Amino acid sequence: MLKYTLIPQGYFSPESAKDLLSQVVVLEKSDSVKSLELPCYKAVLLYTGDEEAARGLSGMLSAAAGLGCYNKVVMHLGADAVDIVLAAGERLLLCNSYPAVDGVTAQYFLFAALKQFQINPEVTTVHFYGDADDAVKGDLFRHFASVEVL
Repeated sequence: MLKYTLIPQGYFSPESAKDLLSQVVVLEKSDSVKSLELPCYKAVLLYTGDEEAARGLSGMLSAAAGLGCYNKVVMHLGADAVDIVLAAGERLLLCNSYPAVDGVTAQYFLFAALKQFQINPEVTTVHFYGDADDAVKGDLFRHFASVEVL
């Protein structure tokens, strides 16, 4: 499981990475903390766990930054979690993972995040990062202006 946080580039130093990450997630003594720079948001992704998952999350963030729309919604539905990235213009609003074993639970977290940041689904496109279940896409088409796969 990937444990991560995003911090502004100005607060990052390799020496403080483990301390910074331990402030938001529980780390084991054996955990090795790694980092990926995200210049599109002037941030650094601190993580421990699966490097492939970290690259996927970095890819989601980069994909969101490259979208031409103002409200950027990118989600990835994995086997046991949904990753959601929200941005408004060039400002990153949210990057989080939620436990979701099915599409209905993933949609719950997506709508909760949109409500928190007052993003109107009717004028917003949801972008799936990677494969997307047809049933989930069909459900989202009822609420969003468009649903696309990146």
